[in-house]
Amino acid sequence: MGESLKTTFARCFVYATFFLLFSQAHAATTNSPLIGNLTAPYLAFLDDIYYKLEGGEITSNACKADTRKLIELAREEDINALKILDAVGKVSSGVLVGAVNFIGHYSECVNTVVQLKESSLKSKYCLINFNASATFHQEDIPRASWKVLTEQSKSPTIGVCVPQSCTIEDVQQAITTSLHDNFEDIDGSVSTCHGDPTGFGHDAGAIVISCCFTLIIILCIVGTVRDFMTGHKRKAVKSVSTIELCQKQEYKDPSLLDQCLIAFSFKTNAEKIFAVSTGENIAAIHGIKFLSMALIIFGHTFSFGTQNLFILNPGAMQQAPKNFLTQVFANGTLIVDNFFLISGFLVAYLTLKLLEKRKNFPWVYFYAHRYFRLTPLFMAVVMFSGWILRYISSGPNWFKSIEMYDDWCRQNGWLNALYLHNFIHTENMCLSHTWYLANDMQMYIVAPFILIPLLRWPKIGRALTAFHLTAISLTTALITGLNNYPAIPYISNIVPLDVVNQYYKYVYIKPYCRMGPYIVGIALADFILHNKELNIKRITAAFFWCLSTAAGLTVIYLMWPANKGILPTAAEAAAYSALARTVWSLCIAWLIVACYYGYGGFINRILSWPFFTPLSRLTYCAYLIHPVVMNVYYGSTEAPVMFSSGFVMYTFLGNLFITFVLSTFLSILFESPFVNLDKIIRTRS
Repeated sequence: MGESLKTTFARCFVYATFFLLFSQAHAATTNSPLIGNLTAPYLAFLDDIYYKLEGGEITSNACKADTRKLIELAREEDINALKILDAVGKVSSGVLVGAVNFIGHYSECVNTVVQLKESSLKSKYCLINFNASATFHQEDIPRASWKVLTEQSKSPTIGVCVPQSCTIEDVQQAITTSLHDNFEDIDGSVSTCHGDPTGFGHDAGAIVISCCFTLIIILCIVGTVRDFMTGHKRKAVKSVSTIELCQKQEYKDPSLLDQCLIAFSFKTNAEKIFAVSTGENIAAIHGIKFLSMALIIFGHTFSFGTQNLFILNPGAMQQAPKNFLTQVFANGTLIVDNFFLISGFLVAYLTLKLLEKRKNFPWVYFYAHRYFRLTPLFMAVVMFSGWILRYISSGPNWFKSIEMYDDWCRQNGWLNALYLHNFIHTENMCLSHTWYLANDMQMYIVAPFILIPLLRWPKIGRALTAFHLTAISLTTALITGLNNYPAIPYISNIVPLDVVNQYYKYVYIKPYCRMGPYIVGIALADFILHNKELNIKRITAAFFWCLSTAAGLTVIYLMWPANKGILPTAAEAAAYSALARTVWSLCIAWLIVACYYGYGGFINRILSWPFFTPLSRLTYCAYLIHPVVMNVYYGSTEAPVMFSSGFVMYTFLGNLFITFVLSTFLSILFESPFVNLDKIIRTRS
């Protein structure tokens, strides 16, 4: 069948070590010597795909015709037809260590156009996932390849290049029949099938969103011009003496229109971001915020990489969470609780100080200010992700890597505007990492019911705070223990994926399980506001430093056995899930207390470094966009990568730098202007 096309494949393929599972399974089922079948089964399988597309019973007519033309031109050694065949995935070295992703050459596939007499033939790229299921008779298959493929976290993946007219159903049918004809007990499914993202000009939503973004940029340009113009007027007034000023004209403050325009000024907003204030009592918070965000980006560099990159040595990647030195990152979800703690602290600190000067609680302003402060930037990222992101790049795994930003934001982005996306449609959550924002907003909504008693009736308020903290811990313990959920979201595969997903849905992203650190932050603000000084002996401060350090390390390393495969009992998991995050937040609370009252030493000097101040102002923006940034890179990567500590560190530094550079521009465009407008409205109301 198709001998000349097989010869063509032989010419354009670089023969490598054959995919051991396929060749060995073929040898086992045909009683042929393995040594004589190193390449034949795999090449025959690839060869069959095109003949099935050309003559399949249910293949669409357009696909049949284009595949026939492709085969004819390949026989004639047309260079572009050969490129399409050449783009198909080839076997590489390293199969026995898990290098079973033969993804081919994406760009060669989607950029190749075969010129015909009256038209042209374009191609698309398809990824095929193979399931080497346990239906194999293991005694008939050499153990080496079987162990490799059953112990790896991902199934083999192969990229093929087919005519653009072929549908996913056409390719699926060809794959299924080709596998059945060449191998036994191996299933294959088409996970994605696409070419370069096109169609922006026909996407009304993308055009509207682009126009909105363009309008914001125009406002920023106009605002910058007005800012410079009014700035020159102010300088001119200052240069004129008081007598001359009275004789000539009196300078007036900018009009309301000018104030609104200047709110969008690049100049004003950049100056605010990069301003470094000195003498802050709690300056260490800036360092904590930036370093916490850097650690979150580091953790996501690893976790998103494992999901969206093709790894040549998955075994090494699976060993990383088991090492002693990597436990800080393996248990890195605790870092998120730093932000819950700081958020609760700042809300309580600022609100309690405000309430000391007022009799009535400003309910409308309290909620409107928060919503107006967070939502414009949030919605800008949602709209960009849902309608524009798909057009900015492409790659073998592109649409899978951006699925939670692209399809899910188009479907469920409206829930993000209501901050309910951690309760509704959680399986398809737009910008899944923003579950934190929903939690933070929900905690903010209930915060006054703790803050008002703290101010009016301190003893009752503190008792109420303790009650809330206890109730949250008990709720978390019960949900975790009764459902046998894991203690933390392990980053390895030691717990079934469906159990981890249930844990995420019912524990990890729910405010009634995550509010412990937020309440600790409220209690911390109450403590600092009622204790202007803290006079303790140096030895007492040293004791608290040792205690908090020991407690923090204990929280981290208690999960080391679990990361090595020794899971805690249901009761142990429930206790850890209920208490670990609160204990961790108490350790960070001591860090803030020590730095505030002068017991921080060199740690306070590091965390209070002025360089951290502007970076901490960008953490909200960095938090929103960093997964999008890294998945754009991962989804565009066209070759498998070798996992190593150097690769992770190098990628992390790139993600960190690009995230904060982009955050600067996005903050100037979408965050600072609306903060300024909020101030204008507040001063005029």
